[in-house]
Amino acid sequence: MEETCDNLGMGGGYVKAGKKRLDINQVSVWPRPGGHVPGAFQFSEESTKLYYLYAEEGLERALWVFDLVQGTTRMVARAPHDTSQDTFDDEMKRQRARLQWSGITAFEVYGEVVLVPYHGKVYLSENGSPLKPVAGADGFMDPSLSLDGTVVFGVRDGNLWSLNRKTGVGTPLTVGATDGLTYGLAEYVAQEELDRGHGYWPSPDGRWMALSEVDERHLPPYPIVHQNHEGAWMESHRYPFVGRENAKVRLGIVPLTTPHDPIAWIDLCEGERYLIDVVWSEMGQVFVLTLSRNHQHLRWDVYDVWGRWVRRAYEEGSPTWIVRPPTSFVTGDGTIVTTSESTGLRRLLVVPESGPIQLFPDNQDDEVVLDVLALDRNKHTAYVWGTRHHALERTLVAIDWVNGDRRELTPDAGWHSIVVSRDARFFVDVWSSLEKPPVVRVRSDSDILHTMTDPKELTDSGHYCAPKLFAATAEDGTRLNGLIYVPEGKAPRGGWPLVDSVYGGPMVQTVMDAWSETVDLEAQYLAQLGIAVMRLDNRGSANRGRAFAEVLYGRFGDVELADQIMGVRSVAQQWPINLSRVGIYGWSYGGYMTIRAMLMAPGIFRVGVAGAPVTDFRWYDTAYTERYLGTHHNNPKGYDSTSLINKAERLQGKLLLIHGLVDENVHFRHSAALIEAFIQAGRDFDLLVLPNARHMVTDQKGSQYRARRLVEYFEQHL
Repeated sequence: MEETCDNLGMGGGYVKAGKKRLDINQVSVWPRPGGHVPGAFQFSEESTKLYYLYAEEGLERALWVFDLVQGTTRMVARAPHDTSQDTFDDEMKRQRARLQWSGITAFEVYGEVVLVPYHGKVYLSENGSPLKPVAGADGFMDPSLSLDGTVVFGVRDGNLWSLNRKTGVGTPLTVGATDGLTYGLAEYVAQEELDRGHGYWPSPDGRWMALSEVDERHLPPYPIVHQNHEGAWMESHRYPFVGRENAKVRLGIVPLTTPHDPIAWIDLCEGERYLIDVVWSEMGQVFVLTLSRNHQHLRWDVYDVWGRWVRRAYEEGSPTWIVRPPTSFVTGDGTIVTTSESTGLRRLLVVPESGPIQLFPDNQDDEVVLDVLALDRNKHTAYVWGTRHHALERTLVAIDWVNGDRRELTPDAGWHSIVVSRDARFFVDVWSSLEKPPVVRVRSDSDILHTMTDPKELTDSGHYCAPKLFAATAEDGTRLNGLIYVPEGKAPRGGWPLVDSVYGGPMVQTVMDAWSETVDLEAQYLAQLGIAVMRLDNRGSANRGRAFAEVLYGRFGDVELADQIMGVRSVAQQWPINLSRVGIYGWSYGGYMTIRAMLMAPGIFRVGVAGAPVTDFRWYDTAYTERYLGTHHNNPKGYDSTSLINKAERLQGKLLLIHGLVDENVHFRHSAALIEAFIQAGRDFDLLVLPNARHMVTDQKGSQYRARRLVEYFEQHL
């Protein structure tokens, strides 16, 4: 008999018939049910092998390989037997990447050589051999291999090094690093806000290295005190606060054949700009993407290997902000293949050295090109990842940038996460939907070559019924995507209580036709308790085009909250919801939105749980905040309107505030200032401090405790 969801009420059930219910200790489990699947895929240079990370059980991932020729799979290596812990730099990198896995979490493949960084050491595997440490590479940060696999690059003590792995001879490519001055590393805002995790780029022919110099010595260290230790200790970060100085970043080029030659520094010109991307051409030119500090001017400049400016390849402007293209390529004839939102929706952008600039597709529907994953240069075809069905789905599309022909390669409904081989012959398709756990398939065009996982084998993924998608309409007529988890059975008299699970901020999408939504275990558990849970992507969120996002420009909170309220009302029109029992919770920007809802709409939201909230954006970083709000000097009214501190006296309902004491992203000062404002206003609230937690709570016990307190708070007060 086919399993079904109980459907005694209007909304259906959230535990499948015959299946066990969730226990509170399962709510914070990682990975989520159905999430034990391969990930971090990399094809070998010749596309004969596919390497990936996979944890057979638990969180510890190992390195595996699938041979596309033989059709066989084997484990290459487990994490080295090393009793040491992550270094501080490793921990910060995990936070920037929001990484929860352990074991091997990163690797690089060149030919038959695999590089694995682990606990401050560098390991190599050749031709499937066990991992061996690279002598002389201890302490390398952000290590990588040269394209021929003979040299290991890395940053040690702030300087960039090259290490010949055959001879063991290491050569510093830079000298002079000191506290606050580094070479070859990305600065904080590049990693956290600008999607650039690297600070050096070797040329394809192995003769040159482009590298960044980051000077933060003028930024005062911001202290974070670790209280929960015998003998408190302090770490410090050079954090660039809104309106103040950024790190000074410049780009240089050094020859790898004669590394003691002087570095040729590139003048990025015309005011303060963020270094966004560096791409080498096959002809030995450096294509440099920069963005103005106010995010309103983007440009591609071309330089030679001596740092001399050659030409301006492309530029665009915006009266609000420009979001960087995630990935860009340069073809052999100097054509840039990238993406742009200049027409309102992100499109494939092709910029030849001579000739017309082209955007594909040119239709004005709601489909958005998100990223360029690979090129087939011989067929002038770009393989792009894009949205479908009002951005609820993802798909892979091949676009011919000469004639504009378009072929969709993943027509199955749902969410397709894609990795394409370098020669564009093969791709990995991780396909899921609200109804289907992830399936990992290796494909060639439309042919399925190998299925790496099968939903039938996922023994712990079938406990839950999918949430229901719905659409709400904003005040200006814009469609808003939402979903709802409805309790099983018949609604009580008056309707179910409702909790709004919110993020609300820019650059994030939370409503998707993907399995990750179904295994939101906090929402599933609340639904089991008889509390409906909704989620809505308000205007300002990601992947719906510029017009959808730019309504936030100049001030946060007003439009987002208006749309969330509209979502609550829309849900109540479709399901039996008790509008006198509505709560809200969220983390980070979602924490900000939770508190703002409690302060500005107390007649609607009576209970809130807010985690790691930004309470005054004057205390957040430059690259994120100034993109949307400018600075507090040129937009004081916008910052005052956005702040929560000056509205603390409005609090009426029950609020639980959660924050990690060592959060290096949203500092605890945000909650401390709000606490003081509540005290001065005589407003009661509840507080949960996590002494060892950063912005992402990673330890299992801490995650379980946080989840239990959240659930209990709504049980008691909603």
